[in-house]
Amino acid sequence: MENPSQTVTRLISQACAQYPGGLRAVFSILRERDGNTHRSESALYGDFNPNPSSAGKLKVKDLMDAMSITGDYKALHFMAAFFGYSLTALSTVEPDAPTIEAEMLQDYPAVVAFHEAVQDFRRGTVKYETVLARLEGALLDLRQTAAMARRDKEN
Repeated sequence: MENPSQTVTRLISQACAQYPGGLRAVFSILRERDGNTHRSESALYGDFNPNPSSAGKLKVKDLMDAMSITGDYKALHFMAAFFGYSLTALSTVEPDAPTIEAEMLQDYPAVVAFHEAVQDFRRGTVKYETVLARLEGALLDLRQTAAMARRDKEN
């Protein structure tokens, strides 16, 4: 049975293997980005090898670069789930207001509703599930604002 760090390395290795041109193409892009001519391709293969007897060790920079190059974020999602978190890509969030200002104004009622649910829960008038539902509503509105801000900045 593999340990969590081996799972991350395996997921990155698989992402690179499935990338057009495979790990060799990922290595070429890494070398081009870094201008690093000291690192050999075989060293990268060793670092991306999930075999526990491997001498290589996956570096955070390589992990992030490989995800960025391949567009495969399974390793990131695995790590988040391992620690009890889930991720939402802002690129999948669709703002529902025409302007950033209007989007921000929509955040207030959802945040207020969340705070009211917290107070109601403390008084014993609602269940904790209500608090969590209001939290999700507020997070959705806040994510929409963040997504719109990012899109506006990119354009």
